Amino acid sequence: MDFTAIDFETASSEYTSVCSLGLCVVENDRITERKEILVRPDPFEFNSFNIKIHGITPDMVYDMPTFDRYWNDIKPYIENRMVIAHNASFDVRVLCATLEHFGIDLPEFDYMCTVRLSQKAYPELESHRLNNLCDALGIHFNHHHAYDDAYACASAFLRMAEDYSLETLDDFEECFELKRGNVYPGCGIGHKKKKKSRSVSGQKRVKTAV
Repeated sequence: MDFTAIDFETASSEYTSVCSLGLCVVENDRITERKEILVRPDPFEFNSFNIKIHGITPDMVYDMPTFDRYWNDIKPYIENRMVIAHNASFDVRVLCATLEHFGIDLPEFDYMCTVRLSQKAYPELESHRLNNLCDALGIHFNHHHAYDDAYACASAFLRMAEDYSLETLDDFEECFELKRGNVYPGCGIGHKKKKKSRSVSGQKRVKTAV
């Protein structure tokens, strides 16, 4: 199987506030490439809660390019490929909202979610969060680092394929009765600009001037 696992980290509750992207490429059932890209978010506003989760600070990305500057390099990893993500509804919306924010046409690609797949594959687990899933499967990684989260997602997907003797992406759909999602130009997935706010008492916002 060939696919790309992705993971986004954001600076705030804005879908367009990408500060990091992790990519893990699988070709013929083997991980062939891993990379992390640090991104200057737009708007350039950081939420202290998000910083606490992923450890990326404004100073770390102040001089980095915005996502649109990276897109020509990122696009071949996404377009016309299967994209895998843990909680794919979040990562796919972040990608689509960010591209639309910069006036970039959406690429076409299919996607699957390892949260939903793992709920079907391992229903005995109390939690299917990425760290809990990987603990159960013996996959070691640093949680909330985009580079490692993408790797963990890809590894979990390959483990499900091994455990259930699945050889193709179609096999996943048939075995777990879950249809792949599809993104295409004009599909409208990115139109909603904000994800649901996380309620944190006394939460402070960190603003850095452009």
